[in-house]
Amino acid sequence: MSIGLLFALTPSAFAVTPASVSQDADVPWSSVVENPFDGKLVYDKHFTDNFAFVSSWSKQGIKYTEYWSDVVGYRRSWKSRRVWRHDRYIDERYSDPEPIYEKRSRLRSPKALLFSVQGKIYTYTGGEVGDELSAALASLPAGSSTIRAVWSNDQTTDFPIGAGTVEAWKTIFKVAPPPSRFGN
Repeated sequence: MSIGLLFALTPSAFAVTPASVSQDADVPWSSVVENPFDGKLVYDKHFTDNFAFVSSWSKQGIKYTEYWSDVVGYRRSWKSRRVWRHDRYIDERYSDPEPIYEKRSRLRSPKALLFSVQGKIYTYTGGEVGDELSAALASLPAGSSTIRAVWSNDQTTDFPIGAGTVEAWKTIFKVAPPPSRFGN
């Protein structure tokens, strides 16, 4: 058998590490997506005004990218306002410092992700998602959930996972039943 044919027969879902997506990507968030490289996966995004944590979830692995904005300087912005002076209104110009933001991102993988499912704590530390964690994620009740990221300095951050992503996990992490002993 040629090497090309061997690669052609390898399921694409197991061929490469899952890709990360940007916070502005045109992808369906919190929905099951069929990707030719990653198989079934779901993209999730947690964000505030100046921060986003984007993740992609598949049996092959979980990827994280962090996005934020830093103030890198200020520029003078001229504004005007109407003020009362000496028994009349006048238009007054004034300068107001306006921050200059630079968007930044980094692939920031936690050293571990912790999941609490029915009172039991499950840990993900990278690579393929194991059958025990897959079964736990697929069994979560409907609704949102919270995960805990443990960083390299042992600090932790809790992130909410929306109900749509939790529902998508039921499909993505569904564990195939073991083969029948009787070959049926």
